[in-house]
Amino acid sequence: MTMHHDGRKGTPLGDDYASVERQIAALGGAILPGRRHRDEVLEHTSDSVGRTRNQRRTVQVTLVMALLLVLGSPLISALTRVQPPRPQTADQTNAAALRHAEASQMSFDWALVDIFRQFRERKRAGGR
Repeated sequence: MTMHHDGRKGTPLGDDYASVERQIAALGGAILPGRRHRDEVLEHTSDSVGRTRNQRRTVQVTLVMALLLVLGSPLISALTRVQPPRPQTADQTNAAALRHAEASQMSFDWALVDIFRQFRERKRAGGR
């Protein structure tokens, strides 16, 4: 004597499973997807493909932007680098003093003092 899964005595459990499987197979053949089900599956598939395409485009745009940033940053850095002005040479300072002396009608010595004073004032203003 064999026991069923529900505790009844009778046919073996394997027979019950085979019977259930036959019933499920019969139902599977009887149930056909309707037009509404088809439309829902198509819509779901279309949405899924669209999301995948959008994710792929987002990744591509992100990679292109990262590549541009990596390749473009040295160029941007070179273009935006501010180089401090170089100090004037003695010849440039003497020429500026001569021009100042002629324009202000003063001696070269006092013009040179004025040029140095202006330089010191600009340096103090820039250092703050």
